[in-house]
Amino acid sequence: MSAIELEHYPIIDGLDLPEEHLIEDIKKSLSQFGFFYIKDTIEARIKIDKQLENLQDSVDVYYGEDACTGEGSVFHGTYSRFDRGENTAVKQYFELVSRLLDIISLALGYPKGFLQEFSRQQNCGFYIYDREEEYMEYIKNADAAEISIAPHKDRSLITIIISIAGFEGYKQEYGWFSIPDRDGYLMIQAGTLLQDLTQGAIKANIHRVRGFDSSKALFWSNLAPVK
Repeated sequence: MSAIELEHYPIIDGLDLPEEHLIEDIKKSLSQFGFFYIKDTIEARIKIDKQLENLQDSVDVYYGEDACTGEGSVFHGTYSRFDRGENTAVKQYFELVSRLLDIISLALGYPKGFLQEFSRQQNCGFYIYDREEEYMEYIKNADAAEISIAPHKDRSLITIIISIAGFEGYKQEYGWFSIPDRDGYLMIQAGTLLQDLTQGAIKANIHRVRGFDSSKALFWSNLAPVK
């Protein structure tokens, strides 16, 4: 089944817009889609490979939840966890997530610091996705129509997706729809932690990847280790 192109995608041109507009736009985007694009003001798309290439503290974790069964899945990679933004390579990402959590808190009707306090209680940190060589070799030869990552929801509070190719989302009213790579923008999507916290008012974005997977993702979560 092919994916459709949506007529409109949720796009937010930066977090320095008037707060009342941000709150309304983010609330609408997360409620309707479970994700939104946001302007890449920290130039993560340009700098991430150089910034993060020497960060090696890998742990095997479950970062996905099967869209049908809810079981945890490991998708072809290991992850480096960072608890604080003291390292200059990750400082901007911590600052971005802090601002995002405050605006999302307000959009959901919570006080500004609510999701930051929730993150502290849940021992959340950044998990940086690093794909395995075997998987990289597989996707080099993947057909453009082949599903290289099966439908799942991220086990995160939010996920920051730096770049995407072949990325598709799912909503019952639309079916599968293309989420195109958008130059100069990041994609922020809700995970199962946010879905559970809001008792389903915000739905974690169900997604899959078709063909060659070029995505780079950072998960703000307390991911469970693989046993």
